[in-house]
Amino acid sequence: MTHPLSEPSFHQLFNQSYEIIESILNDSSISTLEKADIALKIIEIAHHRQSSDSTSSPIVNNEATIETIDISANYVKIENFLSPEEYQTALELAFANQEHFFSSKVLNNAEEHRKSSVFVMKNIPDFYEMMRHKVLEVRPQVLEQLNLAPFLVSWLEMQLTAHNDGDFYKIHNDAAPGETSWNRVLTYVYYFYQEPRSFYGGNLRIYDTVIQGNTVGIKDQFETIEPQNNTIVFFDSRAKHEVMPVICPSHKFEDSRFTINGWIHR
Repeated sequence: MTHPLSEPSFHQLFNQSYEIIESILNDSSISTLEKADIALKIIEIAHHRQSSDSTSSPIVNNEATIETIDISANYVKIENFLSPEEYQTALELAFANQEHFFSSKVLNNAEEHRKSSVFVMKNIPDFYEMMRHKVLEVRPQVLEQLNLAPFLVSWLEMQLTAHNDGDFYKIHNDAAPGETSWNRVLTYVYYFYQEPRSFYGGNLRIYDTVIQGNTVGIKDQFETIEPQNNTIVFFDSRAKHEVMPVICPSHKFEDSRFTINGWIHR
């Protein structure tokens, strides 16, 4: 079988990647971290194309067994993740940007599946970079504790989410087979809120998950994590999970269950 991308064309793509990287490195308008992210992603795409196109399968076995992947509801929790000053800054930034929050949505736009408000953290570049550094700094030990293989990070998504009275997020997973989100490896959720806490509920529930092909199901076993101030939780992005309903009697934005949450991509 002849593949669309032969080995010589791969090398051509790989060489072009370095030419693009060189032009990026000379562009003073792009930050150093953004340059690194872009460069690594270009190389990863080229490598992925070689791996996927270099294997020939002329005979299709219709009776082939679909691989089953079992994912446990394991998680890693780190308390006192930010310094007192950083935690206070997170609160102040959330309060100051209330008018910039917008209603959350899901990829398939399913109604009544998610209710919360979100804010894009890249709009606050200094805090975003600080948080990004801290999340990536603990990544190696998190992967080890979750029994996940090390990987090259291509991107780190980050958003600030506010859950107020009646808000929730029904059962879902962050890495759907066959979709671009499948590159998400680690999900992280940093909890913070005003003291004393003025909301109830909002627990994170992570389910034992089974994946067969493009089908994702849950088992009876699950772990429940209560929001704990200045604490971050990591778990496998493929695991099904949900945010239980929040009760906030005051309805005040400042009394919300706040999180800085996102995903680390391979």
